[in-house]
Order: sequence, then C-alpha cells, then structure tokens
Amino acid sequence: MARSHAKLAWRIGVGNYETDEAFARLLALIRDHRPIIDEVCLFETVTHHLYLPIDLLERRATRIAECLGAIRAEGVPSVGINVLTTLGHMNEGWDYMPALPFPAMVGHDGAVSLGCACPTSPELAVYLWRKYTLMAEARPDFLWVDDDIRMHHHGVAYACFCSHCLLRFAEETGLGHTRETLVAALSLPEQGELRGQWIAHNVRTIESLLSHVREAIDSVDPRIATGLMTAGPGWCTYSGVAFDRWFAALRATKSRPGGGFYSDDAPKGMIAKALEVGRQRQGLPESVGDRQYELENFPYQVLRKSSRTLVNECTLSLAAGMNGIAMNALGMGEGAFGDYGGHLARIAAARPMWEALVEHAEGLPTAGLWPVWTSTLMAERRVRPGEDWFALSGWYDTTRAYILAEIGLPLATDRPGCGVILTGRVAEGFGNESLIRMLSGGAILDTMALAVLEARGFADLAGVRIARRVTNGVAERFTGDPLNGPYAGELRDCRVEFWGDAMGQADVLEPTQEGVHILAEMENYFQEPYGPCLTAFENEHGGRVAVLGYAPWMFVHSAAKRTQLQNIADWVTRGACPVRIEETVPLVPFVRMSEDRARWLVVLLNAGFDEVPDATVRVRAPAGPVRALSEGGEVPACVAEGPGEQTIQLAPIAPWHVVCVLGG
Repeated sequence: MARSHAKLAWRIGVGNYETDEAFARLLALIRDHRPIIDEVCLFETVTHHLYLPIDLLERRATRIAECLGAIRAEGVPSVGINVLTTLGHMNEGWDYMPALPFPAMVGHDGAVSLGCACPTSPELAVYLWRKYTLMAEARPDFLWVDDDIRMHHHGVAYACFCSHCLLRFAEETGLGHTRETLVAALSLPEQGELRGQWIAHNVRTIESLLSHVREAIDSVDPRIATGLMTAGPGWCTYSGVAFDRWFAALRATKSRPGGGFYSDDAPKGMIAKALEVGRQRQGLPESVGDRQYELENFPYQVLRKSSRTLVNECTLSLAAGMNGIAMNALGMGEGAFGDYGGHLARIAAARPMWEALVEHAEGLPTAGLWPVWTSTLMAERRVRPGEDWFALSGWYDTTRAYILAEIGLPLATDRPGCGVILTGRVAEGFGNESLIRMLSGGAILDTMALAVLEARGFADLAGVRIARRVTNGVAERFTGDPLNGPYAGELRDCRVEFWGDAMGQADVLEPTQEGVHILAEMENYFQEPYGPCLTAFENEHGGRVAVLGYAPWMFVHSAAKRTQLQNIADWVTRGACPVRIEETVPLVPFVRMSEDRARWLVVLLNAGFDEVPDATVRVRAPAGPVRALSEGGEVPACVAEGPGEQTIQLAPIAPWHVVCVLGG
C-alpha cells in the first residue's frame, strides 16, 4: 500500500498579500512554520459579491503571480489560487460594489440577487473566461473553485428562474413555462416527473458551467490542477449532488468538502460536520485523490474557536475520509499573526497523529450504521396537497440520526453500512427494490418512515403499523425484554409537546405479525397504558427491523436509553456493529474498517467536560496489533482478545480530547 500523506494547506486572504508589508509578514510566517505548511493558496477577492472589474482582476492576478513565485522560493511545494467567486455567494456590499453587468439570479419567488449571476447567461460566460484565464496566467499549480457553484441560497432561496434559464429548460424538455406557472407546477402532487426534470436541469447547468471554467484554464495551461469545493447534501439537494459529473467536467483532482462549523458555541457541531464531509467524500470519483477538509474559522476571531476544538474537528474529518486539511484560519490581513500562535503550535503537535491516522486509514471505508440519504431526495420526494415543494421540511432532514453518535453508536457515511437508519420521509427517495433490500438486512426506523413504508405496502416487513398518534402528556416505559438489559421498568419522559411539532414523536404501534418484540410502551402521567411504542421484529426475508415510536431523535442520552439502543444496534446487525463502548460515557466513535476487518481504526472523541476515567472499547475485529495515539504520541492501551473481537481498555481521556486507535 502506497503511503498516504496528510496534507496541510493554507488559504490566505487578500489582505495578507496585497501590500508589501502584509506579504512580508506572510513570508515570515511561512519560514517560521514550514513543517506544517505543505500548500498555500491565495484568495483572488475579499468579497462574496461576484463582480469585480476586469482591470482590477488584472492587477490582482499580476500581484498573485509575484507572490506565488516568492512562496515557491520559500520551499512550499504546491501553490495556487482559491477563486472565491464564480457565481457569487450572497448579497454583500451591493450598495458600493459595481453592479452586475450581466443578468442576476432570479429566485422562485421573483426575488433578484444583488450579487450573484445567472449561471447560463452568455455575458457571464465571457466574464468568467477572462477571469479564469487571468488566474491561470498567474501560473498557479492549481485553481480552486469555491462552493458558490450551487443553485440555492445566493441571496435568493432557489434559482434560477430568469427568462434565459426558463428558455433553456424548455429546450431541454419541450415544456414552456413562465416563472409563475413553473413554480406552481413544481408544488403539484402529480408533477413528480417535472420536479425530477428541474433538478436534472440544475445538474446540467452546473456541469456546463464547470466545463466552461475548465476550457478557459486549458486555453492557458491544461497542466494546471483544479479543485472543487462542495456543500453537504444535508443542507440541500436542490442543486443535485452529481459529483461524478461535476468533477469530470472540471477535470478536478482536488476536493474540499465543506459545511458550517465556526465556533466553540456548540462544540458537538463538529460531529455533524465530520459526518457531512464524509458523505461528500463518499460521492467523489476515484480520480479525486486530494481530499481536503475545510477548517473554517471565518471571520477569524481567535477566541471564537479554541485550538483544542480545531484539532478535534480536523481529526474527526480525517477519520471520516479526508486526507488533508485546508486551513482557513489566519485572518483577513488586519495585522500580525501573533494571535494565532496557539493554533499553529497545536497543529504542529497534532501533525504526527494525523500522519499516522491518514497513512493507516487509506482505502478503508467508514463502518457502522448508515443514516439513509440520497442525492435525488428533493427530486424524488412526494408533495402532498397544499404543500410547498420549496418550503423546508424536517421530515426530509437526513441528519436526524446523527444524535446517535453522541451515545457511542458508530455511523457510516459509506453505503452499505452494517445496517440502516431510516428517518422521516427520506424513504420516498428510494424505489421498492432498494427499500426491500434495506428491510432484508438490519434497519432502525422512526414512525414517519414506517408511515412511508405502509403507504408503499411494506409495513409488514416491520411487523407493526401506527395505531394512534399522540401529541402530548406521554412517556415511554421500558418492558422486561432482554434487549433492555437491566433497565426493565425504566421511565423515559421527553415532554414531546415542549419542543415544537410533536407529530411523529409519540406514536402507538400495533403488531400486525407474529413474533413482534415489545421493548417499550407508552403511558400517560397517571400510568395509564396507551400501547407499544418500540418494537423489534424479524421478517420473512431474515431482516431485523426496530421501530422507534417515541421521541426517537432527542433526549437519548440516559444510561438506560443508551444501553437499549446499543442492544438494538447489535441485534439488528446480528452483532456486526463494529464498535461497542461499554461505559456510559460521552465517547463519540468514528470507525473505518476493511471488509475482512483485519485493518481498522477507531477515533474516539470525548464530547464532554469531564474526564473519561475508563473506556472499554469492544472492536468486532480479529486479533492483530493495536496501538493508540493522541497528540502527545502513543498512549497506554490494554488489549484482550476474544472470539471475533478485541476489547481495548484505554487510559483516561481528558475532556474534549481525541484518541486514535489503529488496528491491524
């Protein structure tokens, strides 16, 4: 196996190179920290507003060319340009920036973007050809295309409904529409085919734009590498998630999966971001070997995110499949870099751990339960009478099951995992055969997913149906079923009416098949029973299905619920869930594992403010060498081997620290 290197790349704002004084500070920083600087790229603009006059871009490109040469002279092996704006990101500075000299994006509601261009206009194509040829003439090793290559949230919610885009859509499909008639039709229940055609149109629009960018670069130097930043499917699939086509059109070999996580305010957000970038990584073509996590500290105020958090989120991203980190962390050029000394020192200390992790993990898929999603979800979802296709709906949130990582259940971003988690109405995005395959393995689902399966005629594979929906004043009582372990009789009261819409949070289930196990029953506050609310069933295909009818994706952090869900995960996967953490501790596992389980890694984050004094980690893998690493090097790990698994006892883990366990 070829050694994989953990690349540390740095994204540098205009203010850090535009003047000689600022650039001298940057060069000094590079000299002082060369061991953690493998790549440098310079932003071409400071604003998210698209349009800058060509004469300004010409001067900027000339300056960039000078700076790239000087950075190369310092021994940095890879230097390039981050093109921040291709379509524009948002409405920013529009009242003093030059107005767009070409058509702007038009939203579904008729709103017109003040800073972002229609991607199909011939005038934009001319401008982008000149912009990208100017950047290519600066002789970078690579050019990044930022994540404004999307059709949603550009100062208008959903685009583009301008007359030119509607004409192109008519040419593609033969369907003539005004903006008003198209928007109305897209929300009609019977217009599923039209919704699919519109998403396919968005995919083609982005593909054509990226192809145009690549042609412009090639006209100067086809050897210049390209990279594409992407945005998570958990945010929106309105643009499509056609990474195979988009990366091919750009001929990109570099990727930078993104997502929002900017501060210590809610540190568990790093878990969701790591899972989201793992999803994006999963969809990349094999030709994209350079996978850089976007460390995003924007707007660079050093007290907003600690060095500890920085190391943790980067480590989780590497565990999720990245092999490099793009550091957006050094400010906009407002002064010296002294404020960032703590970050730089911590990155240097963490680098040996990151190198070992990336080298060991190369080629390993993620392992665990797969929260089901599809890149075509918005195209495939049903629209019910009176619903607005463009309105956000939590029932299509594909990140709901991420909370299970917080109680120690390993979640996979690669499909297939050892079992699936079906949430909300996400199942609408899949055909019958796909759903049957899911239900023929191991599956955990909530009752909204059960309702979708029932409408499709597959509820019998779960063994139950929804008998009654309750919206307030109920709790969950654990039964004496063995899957509840020592917690028979435990009461879990989530006060479902306190947290917004309670629909789907308290559903009474009715068995429809023989052999349904009842793990919990619902009751009111006077212990009056309502009926089952958590069941387990093995169906005719051999699939094991658990249905969670009470507050499935909130308040699962008790010892009782954690144990119950761990046992359910082991049961539905027939013991194949790759990791089980015995103690009731806030350790979050990220797992990668070869198909034969001979080589694996487990990254553990202590997502709590107490030390974890004991951590017993059962890894379902054959005997083999094991070592544990932290920033400071190897840490003690006592390993006991058993049938088909290794039990690893780890030294105490400090609050908000990570430990990487490498096996095989």
